[in-house]
Amino acid sequence: MARIRLHQRLGAFGFTVTMGLVGAGTLVRACDTSATKPAVRVAPPAATTVVQIVNQQRAAAGVPAVAENVLLDAAAKVQSADQASRQVMTHSGADGSDAGQRLEIVGFAWSTWGENVAAGQATPSQVMDAWMNSSGHRRNILDPAFTNIGVASTQGANGVVYWTMDLATPR
Repeated sequence: MARIRLHQRLGAFGFTVTMGLVGAGTLVRACDTSATKPAVRVAPPAATTVVQIVNQQRAAAGVPAVAENVLLDAAAKVQSADQASRQVMTHSGADGSDAGQRLEIVGFAWSTWGENVAAGQATPSQVMDAWMNSSGHRRNILDPAFTNIGVASTQGANGVVYWTMDLATPR
């Protein structure tokens, strides 16, 4: 059985979702990403910059750094591309998947996860300012339980940049 904690709606940033594994296993559905090809991708250094800012914020709060994980990056890319293709900011994939399911699909066995999404910020600094000024997103970023991070951003055909940050701890 999984435990899900939903936080209040956070303005233009949607919901902050945290999910932890309490019992045995979770149901994983396949996620077809062929329909979620990005119109335009934001340069890869944007993700690295976000991770650097996250670790600066965690250090200032006395929280250990998170390590960038290629599997979490892949899951975040799927969600950012999906949001951009649908031109909607959401935690739910087009197939109804959540971040935990996307992490499992890319091969990351997690014990707990959190996801932040945003839309409309053009730079890593802008998205981090927005997330750090939102209590639920800030809580995910500074949660000492998380040890791994993946970040992606994709620009949709509408010109909006869609961001995804996946934070998790392996089993």
